[in-house]
Amino acid sequence: MSEYRAKRPSNPSDDWKLWLVVNPGTWLMPILMAVLVVALAVHAFVYANDNYNPLRSDVTTVQAEEVA
Repeated sequence: MSEYRAKRPSNPSDDWKLWLVVNPGTWLMPILMAVLVVALAVHAFVYANDNYNPLRSDVTTVQAEEVA
């Protein structure tokens, strides 16, 4: 007796089938909140590091050091 093998999805034409399993009414807001948390964590790291923070670095000092 042969086993049934499902046909492999031919992405991206079958990407819409994800939403048959992941109900957006249930999971859309938690997914967006997780994306927000990741974005806030990345921004917090960047602004905490003086090398990447444009608000804390003195542009004239940096430009003077590059010229010299």
